[in-house]
Amino acid sequence: MPEVTFVGTGEAFDPELPNTSLLYRGSTALLIDCGYRVPHALWAISRDPSLLDAIYISHLHADHSFGLPALLLWMREEGRTRPLTVIGGPGLDAWLTKLLELGYPGSYDQGFTIERKELAPGSKLYLAGAILSNAKSQHGVRNLSLRIDEQERSLCYSGDGAPSDATEALYREASLLVHECYAAQDGPGGHASLDAIASMAARVHVQSLCLVHLGRAHKTAIHDDARARGPWIRIPAPGDTVQV
Repeated sequence: MPEVTFVGTGEAFDPELPNTSLLYRGSTALLIDCGYRVPHALWAISRDPSLLDAIYISHLHADHSFGLPALLLWMREEGRTRPLTVIGGPGLDAWLTKLLELGYPGSYDQGFTIERKELAPGSKLYLAGAILSNAKSQHGVRNLSLRIDEQERSLCYSGDGAPSDATEALYREASLLVHECYAAQDGPGGHASLDAIASMAARVHVQSLCLVHLGRAHKTAIHDDARARGPWIRIPAPGDTVQV
């Protein structure tokens, strides 16, 4: 059965937690989001430069993508030879070229191949036995929430942003939904509240819900509210692993 390890669970400016990132392991090994604090957190889980088959980037904010230059160069220096796929929305190819050149100019011309795949909202991508699809959430920049279907199980991941009609449809009957939760009630614009997430998850029959990316000033309130709603809602810590 596929499983998810939480590499990081923090929001952009959390002083204690690495940026939110998931390691999905099923028929493929996929890192979901790679912010600036993610590489070191991932190395605490595995030092294998060939562990990952692919990386999915939900959106281009720094806490979800700026760890890529360090992680990819580390892979090369540690001897990776097989190709790695980086997946994101339309425009990924040009953006990734610019990001890597800004990070470590001229350092990616040798070593393993970095393949780029752009996954438009509503389309599908097949990785080994997993099927990836995505939809746009309500966020300040385009954020493409992700769904992975495999072995009659489904993982959904919000990236950032409040639920939209499109993401609500994406999450329908998910085995596990991992959703950002910035506040218990009335989340700030472009982010989600526990009230909205829990109502939506129940409406579309999500089986289990994990909350990540908690607003640093709202953690206690979110924990208290989640605990009161019952065991189907969980707040994982970095390093925790759950089955999908």
